Amino acid sequence: MSEFQKFLIDKGILSNLITHYGIDLKDKEINDFIHNVVEHLPKIDTKEIYPIKEKDDQKFDLDFIASYYEKIVPHSQRKTTGEFFTPIQIVDYILKSVGYTDQHDIEYKKLIDLSCGSGSFLIRAVNILTKKLIKHTNSKENSKTFPKLAEKIINKVKDNIYGIDINPIACVLCQINIYFTLFKLIKIIIKNKKDYDVPKFNILNKDTLQLNINTKYDYVVGNPPYLFIRSIPQEYRNFIEKLPLETNKGQYDYYQIFIELGIKLLKRNGVLGYIIPDSILALSNRKILRKYIYDSTKIIEIYYSGPQFDKPVVSNIILTLEKETDDIKRKLNQIIIKFPLTQSQPDNIILQNLIENWDYEFLINLNKRDIEILVHLNSNFPKLSDLMNDTRFKISLKRGVEIGKNGCVIYCETCQIYQPLPKKHLVCKTCGSPLNEKFIDNMILENIPEGHQEEFQHFLYSMNRYSANNFKYIRLGMKGINYKGENTFKKRIVIRQLSQENLICATYNENAWTSQSFYNLEIIRNQVLEFNHYYLLGLINSHLLSYYFLKSFGSYKILFPRILIEKLKNLPIKVPQSIVEKELAKDIQEKVLKILQIIQKNSLEAKNLANQVEIIVQKLYKIPQTDFQYIIKSTTGLNIKNQ
Repeated sequence: MSEFQKFLIDKGILSNLITHYGIDLKDKEINDFIHNVVEHLPKIDTKEIYPIKEKDDQKFDLDFIASYYEKIVPHSQRKTTGEFFTPIQIVDYILKSVGYTDQHDIEYKKLIDLSCGSGSFLIRAVNILTKKLIKHTNSKENSKTFPKLAEKIINKVKDNIYGIDINPIACVLCQINIYFTLFKLIKIIIKNKKDYDVPKFNILNKDTLQLNINTKYDYVVGNPPYLFIRSIPQEYRNFIEKLPLETNKGQYDYYQIFIELGIKLLKRNGVLGYIIPDSILALSNRKILRKYIYDSTKIIEIYYSGPQFDKPVVSNIILTLEKETDDIKRKLNQIIIKFPLTQSQPDNIILQNLIENWDYEFLINLNKRDIEILVHLNSNFPKLSDLMNDTRFKISLKRGVEIGKNGCVIYCETCQIYQPLPKKHLVCKTCGSPLNEKFIDNMILENIPEGHQEEFQHFLYSMNRYSANNFKYIRLGMKGINYKGENTFKKRIVIRQLSQENLICATYNENAWTSQSFYNLEIIRNQVLEFNHYYLLGLINSHLLSYYFLKSFGSYKILFPRILIEKLKNLPIKVPQSIVEKELAKDIQEKVLKILQIIQKNSLEAKNLANQVEIIVQKLYKIPQTDFQYIIKSTTGLNIKNQ
């Protein structure tokens, strides 16, 4: 038995912790787990604690327990609570970014981790605080005053460092982790003070959302749980949505509640540092959170770190925020944008007040030129949604039939309707009853069964830019399927959700039905003859609108994002007005018609015509030549010469 194990047992610390956090001592599995953790702790070396050397730093606060816990507890179990442990380099970066270092005045400042787990952030903070206090004293380990300093450090840790976690086992392990980190100091105290009552640290086993927000902190750090609303039980969602918060509305993610709560817990000019999913940057469902951040804090830094965890398929950012009530200071704040070295992308700085102009999206990849181009497009051209709301126009934009591309459906005997085949469990989305796999059917077929011609329609299965290249047949009349009606699929532009070579992918089709993976855009009525489907198709397929889409709605992504219908509605659309503009619009129409006719026979000529369309679009949108070349390179890296 190691000296540390003996300390935990002889002082009754281990059993007291288990009792304190309400863990049943009779639960052999839990007790065996905790004792196994203690037994596997690495031996603490006998080097003097002072002075701390940089090379000893890692040994001094080794976060062994977190890694051991992660190995023992199955990934599937941790996933249900959004519980994933943070790499130590990320912990160090966050603590440094919020200013919790031994170079800052932290002796009288309070830090909390709202989802502390076994304590990755807290033991690192304990180490920093200990190092700070030891470095700034004349006391030596072998001096008579050192035990008092050691006791002062223990008390400072207890008073200034806080954690909360809903999992009682994690709380026990976090306490053990802190004891392990401070064990050399504890030994020195006990040696000189036999009756020393070793304190429990401020690790609260509680639902974070029930925390008293009247207590304020100088630092809030951590890795909040990653749970989307659909993974949160309905009963708990009801509880969340009754809380006096601003971001608990709509399609929220659990981590955004932790951000708002963290900001509320900060003192004025207190700092928050979190690692969170990058979906916060531009996803429409996160707008309410971004606006709350914008209105409550100075955004100090956004560090695009990319994927940081082994199992979750999620890309991350590190967000550093300073609580600030002064509106002017917030708006004039300069946000530092950083990228990992692997992306070969320079750091950037943007003014916080630009975020308001971007409808509260955090467009971190925009440089000065991007901003100027977007301002030009947003200021001088109506959105597609503006035209859809204008009584002079009648424009329809709808998804296709609400099924997957492969057309698999299943029949519910209880509801007596068909529905798209569920991706995971065979459970009816309407009544919740189990579904029988023998009732799986397919609506999309290669050929129409003999004698059933009236039951089927043409179905656009796949397409490329300007080209509808693969057709099948869709079965109609299946009760329960939302077909949208045949008028949706008459003479319209079809737009694919996925891009083609970093460009929006659209074509024209007159009578083929589509799945919901495609959008159907129809000009039903307008007062400008030259504003027609072929002209609009040329605009939508242009590099300019793809550039606009990428920079406005996907600027934080390495790959072109999925095209969502609400983003399509935000595209700037030029309606030709003057005689010159109408002539240019006619030119686009003629070239697009020619492309549609020849693209499958002569792709090279079609490509040349498409390049000519690009140049006309440039003229209509009044894009300078240098910016035009920049736009082309931003989307494809190609160079289109002016003709």
